[in-house]
Amino acid sequence: MNDLHLITGNKNFSPSSLRPWLLLQETGIPFTEIAIDLFRSDSAEKLGIYSPSLKVPVLIHDGIKVWDSLPICEYLSETFLENRGWPSHLKKRAAARSVVAELHSDFQHFKREWPMNCTLQVKMKPDEKLEQEICRLDAIMYCCRRKYGDGGKYLFGQFSIADCFLVPVAIALRAYGAELSWKTNLYIDTLLANPHLQWWLEQAQQEQEIQPLEKAS
Repeated sequence: MNDLHLITGNKNFSPSSLRPWLLLQETGIPFTEIAIDLFRSDSAEKLGIYSPSLKVPVLIHDGIKVWDSLPICEYLSETFLENRGWPSHLKKRAAARSVVAELHSDFQHFKREWPMNCTLQVKMKPDEKLEQEICRLDAIMYCCRRKYGDGGKYLFGQFSIADCFLVPVAIALRAYGAELSWKTNLYIDTLLANPHLQWWLEQAQQEQEIQPLEKAS
């Protein structure tokens, strides 16, 4: 019986759920997913069973609850991966932690104006503030791939927590038609081609197709 549970939200709209889910899938850690539809009237009641913050994601392991995507990824790396969730090289690891912290705490305008939507495809012109944040995201991906990307196709070579945090960003940048540098676009192509992410995107599409029927019933 699996004693590791990840509580997630709607796949189409929950970037915070996607980050630890992808880390679990990519590293092969066995777990059980409990998905909660956050747009139902009883969602708060269901979340109250699992989540101290009444938000997703939540990781439950041997009676321990961890909430928020960053500490969940840290917990998984420390408990199951011997810290392999981060790059092993000191300089890469320091940069990866800095990138993830910036992604987690910053880019509020980007997250509000261009939220992750796995089924959206539209061309939108960003305002000045959004353009500044997009340029910074572009610089993060371009510079990290150029400086630290040896040894693999991901941001720091091998797959890491940094890639998990950039996947929702990549989905949004591609969905809204952002203009990016060629090296960043190649990296985004790599992220979006990940087979685990492809499964998530397929589930998000099915989720959106089912929801209108549920509302009509």
